[in-house]
Amino acid sequence: MNMIKRYSVHIFSLWIILFFSLSFSVSCTYDYFEDETNYVVYVPKANADLITDEYRIEDIHIYIYNAEMLERQRKASFPFQENTRMKFGNFNFRLFPVSYDAFCFANTEGIHFYDMASRKAGRFGLTESSGGEYHYPDSFASFSLEKLKPQINYPGPLEVDTAYFNKRYSGRICIAFKKIANLHSLLTYNNIKTVRIEATGVGTFQQMSLLNDSINTRSSSYTPSDKVIMELTPYQNPFGDFEFGIDGYFFPSLSDNRPISLRLDFLDNNGNFIYSFPVDIPKTLHMNETIYLGTDGLTAFILEINTPEQWNPEIVSGGDEGMGI
Repeated sequence: MNMIKRYSVHIFSLWIILFFSLSFSVSCTYDYFEDETNYVVYVPKANADLITDEYRIEDIHIYIYNAEMLERQRKASFPFQENTRMKFGNFNFRLFPVSYDAFCFANTEGIHFYDMASRKAGRFGLTESSGGEYHYPDSFASFSLEKLKPQINYPGPLEVDTAYFNKRYSGRICIAFKKIANLHSLLTYNNIKTVRIEATGVGTFQQMSLLNDSINTRSSSYTPSDKVIMELTPYQNPFGDFEFGIDGYFFPSLSDNRPISLRLDFLDNNGNFIYSFPVDIPKTLHMNETIYLGTDGLTAFILEINTPEQWNPEIVSGGDEGMGI
């Protein structure tokens, strides 16, 4: 009888040990996959200890893809006070151990994201205005992108990537003018208040599937007749003996290789039309690239600019930090 009791107590003890062992195992598994951070995107321009009026971002969108499907996403806006870690520029994620593609966007005001659950369907771009054309937002010059490729291992250390946001998504086109008064006597810097541009052959949205490096990324348009309207203010002495210049920001060149064409309408100080002529862009516009053109109103030609500072030092260069994302 005593032997039976001892045997029963022994069996009961084994069940207790097994129960706690299983509970501990489940708890560890749950903690790892559900509660613990194993990937961090660090953003210096969102770190409260580093940001200034000039060194900061206004918002951030992060999309992390496992192959083609969206695994995690995060959106936040300045001053990034959602939690203590975010306050210091850390955006934390829990990911299963595989490799990922992470796309981080900053300063996205006026840019709309659609169908981001998959890279194949996902896109971001402009919305059509009531007049049937498109307008780049004022913040488009600072719309920035970082592409990261985290590899999550288990067991393994915390994986941390840094998104510096010092490269633009957009490309920049600068145009310098000289001797265009030969076309019309009022085409001088003092008489021109605004240059209105109607751009065709330009992107109005970006497919995530075509978002690659700076050289190979190509944008798309909703229709072949899409046009983007912008108004630019001229400035004096952009380069060499050119009298005045303008610059604007555009989506990278289209995937169908259509050239960018600009129709320039010159308006006087009272908003009255003076003259118009076209400028065709003679090369592909890459992401985070600046194309410098000179024109006399009859022909346009590439200007050889060795450093951004050669182009009107009073004009911000716009962050030409080199190619690549």
